Amino acid sequence: MVSGALTCLAGLNCGWFGPMVPAIALAQKVPLVEAGSIISVYSAGSLIPLAIGRQLLERFGGRKCLLSAALLFSVGLALLGLGSGVFGLSCGAALLGVGAGLNSIAGTICILRLASGSSAAAVGKLNVFFGIGALLGPVLAYLGLNSPFSYHAVYVFGAIFGLSVFLAAFAARRLDVSVPPAEASGHRFHPLQKPALLYTAAVFLYVGMEVALAAWLYTYLSMTCALPKGLASMSMTALWGGLTTGRMASIQLFKYFSAPKLALSFMAVVFSAILSLTLFPHMGTMALAVVFMLGLGAGPIFPTLISCASERYGEHSASVTSLVVTAGAFAGITFPIVIGQVFSRIGQTQGMFCLSSIACVLAAVFFTVQFKMKKPVDSEFLSANRPETTPELPLGSKPEQVL
Repeated sequence: MVSGALTCLAGLNCGWFGPMVPAIALAQKVPLVEAGSIISVYSAGSLIPLAIGRQLLERFGGRKCLLSAALLFSVGLALLGLGSGVFGLSCGAALLGVGAGLNSIAGTICILRLASGSSAAAVGKLNVFFGIGALLGPVLAYLGLNSPFSYHAVYVFGAIFGLSVFLAAFAARRLDVSVPPAEASGHRFHPLQKPALLYTAAVFLYVGMEVALAAWLYTYLSMTCALPKGLASMSMTALWGGLTTGRMASIQLFKYFSAPKLALSFMAVVFSAILSLTLFPHMGTMALAVVFMLGLGAGPIFPTLISCASERYGEHSASVTSLVVTAGAFAGITFPIVIGQVFSRIGQTQGMFCLSSIACVLAAVFFTVQFKMKKPVDSEFLSANRPETTPELPLGSKPEQVL
């Protein structure tokens, strides 16, 4: 629950940031592009803990990592709410990004370690909180921007939320999850092995596509599709609503169907939805239904990619999870810029064709690594006769106590 609450807060920040950029630029008297650059600082900050997340978990354990993440969330949001100037806001965004990255890697690894059933369903439950936050974010932004305190009220609320999570987690002293050092297994993790590279590529492509859609879908619908601004704004609600619905539904579906096969079906839905928006730009209000289907298909993909990579590498799940999640964060920084250049220099329709191509390549990469490479190519990675083991938990702890 601690990681879920922080993931919800990360979703809130994603949902409310867009509407607040103009208010920040006006209040701080800076150009709009400088105010918008805060999101890049946030993403860059998240790369630091993602890159060394496994080592942090090995040394400090799940509880201390999640406590640190909650404190960083609170301090970062407080600086965003009370700071002044681009430098002050950037410092807050950087701390917020570090906290979000630390929570992302710590929460995911802990859940994978404690999952007793489908790991895809377990990770999906965590990511549902992000979708809920992204849905509520614009509502909180509307309330805050229409109050006397403008965007300051929104960020101060977030800081209080983060501090509350920190205090609640600090009071639960017995909660923890330990991650054994990778060297304890007797086998080294090789990040350049082909399966690890393909899983990394799949996460890189998916996250980049999702963030690019979140950044440019409104522009495409309002300009190329000629939707009224009100309907185009509702498209983001439809996108996040579909994503949250897809993740909630997949939690149950993964109990009865193969998660990798379902993931391929969801990837086909995403490809079809993007291609439909590209080929039929003047479908009017039906575009909202297509955007909802786009989110519905996208929702379960990320949890499935993470769980499949973790299950393949077993005892090295912490290492491979840190690797692929870091790649996703890097994609979140680069893809919006690249697709934005395509939109502005070549054309918006061409940009959407690029995103549909990415969806197609994503499905091909995942199909290859999941269904054509059944076993690790290096016997040193996992012993063929290694018996399955049950993760060890600290004495006196229960799985349901941790998150």
